[in-house]
Amino acid sequence: MVRNVHIFDNGIKVSNTHLTSGQRKRYSKCNVHEAEEEAIFISIIKSIPLDGCFVDIGSAIGYYPILAKKLSSNLTIHAVEPLELHRKYFIENIELNNMNMSDFQIHAEGISSSDGFVKFVEKRFSSRIEQGQKERKSFKSEVKAPIKKLLFHLGFNNFEPPRKNVIPTITLDKLIDIVGRPVDLLQMDVQGLELDVLKGGLRSMQTGYIKTFLIGTHSHSLHRECLDFLQKFDYRIEFENNETKKQPDGIIVGSKGVSRPPLPYAGD
Repeated sequence: MVRNVHIFDNGIKVSNTHLTSGQRKRYSKCNVHEAEEEAIFISIIKSIPLDGCFVDIGSAIGYYPILAKKLSSNLTIHAVEPLELHRKYFIENIELNNMNMSDFQIHAEGISSSDGFVKFVEKRFSSRIEQGQKERKSFKSEVKAPIKKLLFHLGFNNFEPPRKNVIPTITLDKLIDIVGRPVDLLQMDVQGLELDVLKGGLRSMQTGYIKTFLIGTHSHSLHRECLDFLQKFDYRIEFENNETKKQPDGIIVGSKGVSRPPLPYAGD
C-alpha cells in the first residue's frame, strides 16, 4: 500500500494525515517543522557526545526524536507524549523512517509540578494539562465556549469542543530518575505549562543533571518567567527570542556546565 507521505527538506518522513491544514500551509513556505528552532536544535545535537541523552517533553508525532536519531544514531532518546493518538502516530513514523522502536523510550505520563492525576485537554498539537482553578479564562473565552458547543450540537463539526481525559503526572525530577543518567538536552513544548514543568525539576536543575534546556515558550510573560527561573539556578542563557517570525513559539536555550560556539539562528 502506497502511503500519503510528507517528506521534509531534512529527509524526515511523516504521514500526511498526521498534519493539520495549518501545518501544511506553513510547510509549503518553509519545509521544516520549526525553521528557527530547528537550526538551533541541530547545532546542539551535533555538539553533545555521540552516546549522549536527549529527552523530549511534548514529542507529539515524533518529529524531533526522529530527527535527533537521524543526526546521531547512538543517542539515548526518551520522549514524553500524553496524547494517545500522537503516540500512535509517533510509532507509525518510526516505522516510516526505517527506525526501530527500541531506539526510543516513549512515556505516556504528563510532566507537571507534582505527581498525581490531572485533566488533560485533547486538542491535537495544542493538547495540554488543564490548570483547573489556576487557569484564568477571559470573558471572551467564557462566552465563546458555550457558543462552540451549541454550534457542534447543530451539526457544525468543526466546532466540536475538545475532549478531556484524566492522565497521570510525574515531576521532571521523577522523569530524570527514570531516565537514570545525566541529560545532555531536554527540549519541551508543553503549551503554556513551561514553568510548571521547571518547578518540578528543582533537584535536577540544582545539580546540573540537565545540562541544556531548549524551551518553546507560549507567551511573553512565561518567556520572561522561564528566563528568570533558569538564571536563578545558574543556567547560562545561550539564546532567547520571543519574537519568532517563522514559527508559533518563542525559544529559550539555557545551559549549565556546557561550552560551545554561539548557536545559529534561522530567523533573519
